[in-house]
Amino acid sequence: MWKSLLVQRTIPLSVSYLLLILAGIALDNILHIAHLVWVGRYLGIVGTIFFAISAVYSARKSKLIKSGSLKFFLKLHCHSGWIATLMIIVHSGVHFNAILPWAATALMMIVTASGHVGQHLVKKLKDEAKLKMKQLGIDPGKQEMAENEQYWDSMTLKALEQWRAVHRPLVAFLVALTSVHIISIFFFWNWR
Repeated sequence: MWKSLLVQRTIPLSVSYLLLILAGIALDNILHIAHLVWVGRYLGIVGTIFFAISAVYSARKSKLIKSGSLKFFLKLHCHSGWIATLMIIVHSGVHFNAILPWAATALMMIVTASGHVGQHLVKKLKDEAKLKMKQLGIDPGKQEMAENEQYWDSMTLKALEQWRAVHRPLVAFLVALTSVHIISIFFFWNWR
């Protein structure tokens, strides 16, 4: 089991996700110590811009943007989403004053985790499972026998292949919550 794809891929990715959260908390603490808490308010704008940049991948994938490597746009999507999440964690300040920002931040973390899982795990797990089957001399046509011999790998693959069914609706809901948050900020902002 320790050599299974579940352990070899999931644990490192979980640690990197946890490091993202810790980096956000650390950056927020640095801003507090430096008496620059006000900077966090504007990092929400920066984070939202980076999330908008990450949406360019979807535009390229659906062929609204016709030129450019899909691999480049996927990397842009992942990196800008990662930066956006960090900025929004700092923006939220890890101390929530209302339900809407708390819900939006929690949903953002779920969306980030979902995208992280999908981008890194599904492709690598499929490639590694095929390689393992080839090394074991298992005919790809005998999928059931391979699944029995590689229980953890096949269970992980099956679970992770469904990530898009979770990721897309979560992203749509996150966009809706973020829009409501931004509209409420404009509505309640002290414009004097």
